[in-house]
Formats: sequence, C-alpha cells, structure tokens
Amino acid sequence: MDDTPSVLDVEQISRLRELGQEDAGEMLRGMFERYLESIPPQLTRMREAIAAGNTAVLASEAHGLAGSSAVYALPRLRHCCLALETHAREQRLNEAGPLLDAVQRAFEEAAPLVMAELSAR
Repeated sequence: MDDTPSVLDVEQISRLRELGQEDAGEMLRGMFERYLESIPPQLTRMREAIAAGNTAVLASEAHGLAGSSAVYALPRLRHCCLALETHAREQRLNEAGPLLDAVQRAFEEAAPLVMAELSAR
C-alpha cells in the first residue's frame, strides 16, 4: 500500500467553502492564489539556508510551510516539509537537497490542482 499523502484534500477545500457566504469561491480563490504566490520565495530561502548550512532557518521555513500547507489542504506538501524540517532540526543537511526537491515537486503538483478545483465550483 502506498502511504504517500494525497496532493490535495478536496474534502477540506469543500469544508473551507462551506465556511463562507455565497461569494466564498472568489474569496477562497484569492486566498489560495496569495498563498501559492508566497511559496516560491520560501523555497528560495530554504535553498539559501541549505547552501549556507543554516539549519535553524531551514527548519523554521520548512515548519512554516508545513503548517500553512495543512491549513490550505495540501497534505503531500505538508508531509515533505515535515520531513525536511526533521532533517534540519537533526542537523542532517546531507539529505536536505533531495528533500527540498520533493517539496518543490509537491508544490508544482499541487498548484494547478488547487486552482482547477477552485475554478470548478
């Protein structure tokens, strides 16, 4: 059995929609757009932290992205960020590059799915 978390938690997005009013779709779309736009700079900061050997910054950035990914219904991105955070806290930078690549891939997989899901309703 594959234990890889799903890219997108559609049920959680539906619950977020239910919290809003009739125009919740537009508001939610805007929130997700701003969130997705904030991720590339975070990835850049993580790459810079790896290059500098700064595990504190790497752990902090990974932790922040993991938390926001949970809120924004992106379980795979969260899972990858948590793995990266753990390695950073344990000072294991030798595996940080491939883990950050996994974070990048999870983001690249999620972004179009999120926008398609929000546009579909």
